[in-house]
Amino acid sequence: MRSVILAAIAAAAMAPEAGATTVDFVASYGLSNDLAAADNNHHPQGLGYDAAAGELLFMQQNAFTIYSTDLTGVVQSSRSIAQRYTTSVAADATRYYYTDYTANAGGIDLYAIDKTSGSETAFSTEIAGYGGYPIDVRDGKLYRTEASTGYSWSNLDQLRISSLSTPDTIDTVLTLATPFGIGDIAIDLDRNVLWTLDYAAAASIREFDLTSGLQLAEFDLDLDGLAGGLTYADDRLYHYDWNTGSGSTLSVYSLGATAVPLPASGLLLAAGLGAVGWMRRRG
Repeated sequence: MRSVILAAIAAAAMAPEAGATTVDFVASYGLSNDLAAADNNHHPQGLGYDAAAGELLFMQQNAFTIYSTDLTGVVQSSRSIAQRYTTSVAADATRYYYTDYTANAGGIDLYAIDKTSGSETAFSTEIAGYGGYPIDVRDGKLYRTEASTGYSWSNLDQLRISSLSTPDTIDTVLTLATPFGIGDIAIDLDRNVLWTLDYAAAASIREFDLTSGLQLAEFDLDLDGLAGGLTYADDRLYHYDWNTGSGSTLSVYSLGATAVPLPASGLLLAAGLGAVGWMRRRG
């Protein structure tokens, strides 16, 4: 019995801790006018990350272009695309991916472009979104919200996960506590979390557990979530604040973690110590 209790105490002492991540401003960069294309639609923003190239990806409506930049927002290259009402962008080693709502519920929502050939194809059979939806691609998986039901993303409160090899087979659906909807998403596999940008003019960034969907933290950073994009790269968060004509910016935020013991660990440890004391009294 004594050995069982001591083992429980040891397990409690070594139990993982809940990370209350800190999000701290690092720098802001003014962006080229190429990243401030004039448009009057509802979702002219999208920010993604190309891990293979180490570059950020910018998507705007009516620009007909995916722009690739370094991590300070300096344009490195561009790729022309056929669709017009584009809202989000991602990449893997061989392809770019983007969402589009041309023709509303009468058009394909998700496209892929081969990086080498430039060949552009429908990547999913889904035809649902009126205003597109945010996406991310990491380690062979496609992450996306549910389809928007109008020209607003205030209804978005889910994360759908599928394999890139079978994008129309949804393996996991997480329901998220997002009172304002979702302006963009960023997958952080280093922490196993999902970062979301509120769909609001003065938006918070929210941190969710990528397994359970439970919210871990909220950071009131007063960011633009209506015409803003969010992505994760190089252990940092990047926020794209789009302004028509001029004045678009890229802001960078560092991530840290403040260790907080899990409640169950403390209870288990206290129970174990109490049991040892009881055994000593009986001895």
